[in-house]
Amino acid sequence: MIKGLLTLLVLAVISAGVFALGSLRGKSDSKAILHVAEEVALTVSVAKPAKEEIIRLVQSPGDVEAVLEVEVSSEIVAKIEEMPVEEGNLVKKGDLLCRLNNKNLLAEVESGEARIAQLRAAIVQADADLEKADRDLARQVVLSETESTSDLELRDYKTLRDKMKAVREMRQQELVQAEAGLKRIHEDLEKTVIRSPRDGIISRLVAKLGQVVVTGTMNNPGTVIMTISDLSKMQVRARVDEVDIPLVQPGQKARVYLQSDQDKPVPAKIIRVASKGIKPTGREVVTFEVIMEVLSNEARIKPGMTANVEIEVDKREDAITIPVEAIVHRMRKDLPESAVAEFDRLQAGVDLSDRVRQAQYIKVVYVMESDVAKVRVVDPGIADARRVEMRTGVTMEDTIITGPYRSLDQLKDGKKVALADKDKKKPESAVKTEEESKAATQDKKENEEKKDSKDEPQSSTASAKP
Repeated sequence: MIKGLLTLLVLAVISAGVFALGSLRGKSDSKAILHVAEEVALTVSVAKPAKEEIIRLVQSPGDVEAVLEVEVSSEIVAKIEEMPVEEGNLVKKGDLLCRLNNKNLLAEVESGEARIAQLRAAIVQADADLEKADRDLARQVVLSETESTSDLELRDYKTLRDKMKAVREMRQQELVQAEAGLKRIHEDLEKTVIRSPRDGIISRLVAKLGQVVVTGTMNNPGTVIMTISDLSKMQVRARVDEVDIPLVQPGQKARVYLQSDQDKPVPAKIIRVASKGIKPTGREVVTFEVIMEVLSNEARIKPGMTANVEIEVDKREDAITIPVEAIVHRMRKDLPESAVAEFDRLQAGVDLSDRVRQAQYIKVVYVMESDVAKVRVVDPGIADARRVEMRTGVTMEDTIITGPYRSLDQLKDGKKVALADKDKKKPESAVKTEEESKAATQDKKENEEKKDSKDEPQSSTASAKP
């Protein structure tokens, strides 16, 4: 125990001696007798805040399609006999697109007409039979009054009359059914001629001449013959991530970058945002469908193209901005009390537990002041890919430390820093400090005084000559 205490005492005496020697200076040059190694400055890059417009963007992939697009299908099963159009043709409403084989339907029309004629003849026969039954029944009634016939025979004639009446009614209903069937056949016959439902361009031609087209069922969508698109109005169907969808609203501006021409964006406007998300098969990411109208009629915009979309969800005019890489995160316990107090002031009203508060990360930037890094708690606003808005914590006169990443990771409040070579080569107006300006002014005055002193002897010598 005593040995340990003696060891601690010796170490304390040695430390005090080193400190005293470090502060002791010589009489002649006032330099420290014992030189202690100075702190090595971190090499950093800096940038000045800029006042500019900043726009927050939401990016997503999408597909170009026509606003008005119609898939032309057949309503009957038949073979294509005539197709006078090709893909890319412009068509008007009512133009012939294709003609289907109608021979079977024409035969059904003849059969239906014959069936109707047969039923009409049967109705005439039924009317005659019903008239005869009425006469026979009336005669039996007269005979029954004179008891010349039995009650059984009278009832038989009544039954026969009712039977003829029912036969006549049955033939009438069969005629109605046959006429309806013939009408349906005529409608199917009209469907063998397929005409354009609207003006547009044939953007996709699927079926071919001679192909048998079928109608759609519950499990089979049927044969799509062609697609007609109105290219005067185009739209983009984008898929926005669930994280960004709360920021997207109808009416916001957007830019569409086509894969075929990434350098020339196309203006667009949000017109509809889906209220329910979609989870693609095999993926855990939920996306929401966003429809935007393309505000351009350029010929390079075609249905089916893939595109990348940028949606302007927020915008600031004349915002104070800094590079995004300048913002770093520091734990609450690693910051000075003044910075923590400033952060608590900004977060007034936010109720957090002590455990969460102690583990909280705080957004800060480091400002270079006289070769020393000073921490600043900031309140960032919106950001784009390069810069972020500073609502508080930064002024236009500050010099912001932006990198490199290794130096930012080691920075602390009060840490000594030095400019990187690329920042030293900047124009004097950008990096010149107040001391450098004063030194340059002093050098200029000294040069002028030397020049004046050289000129004075020459002038006196010239005046001494006879």
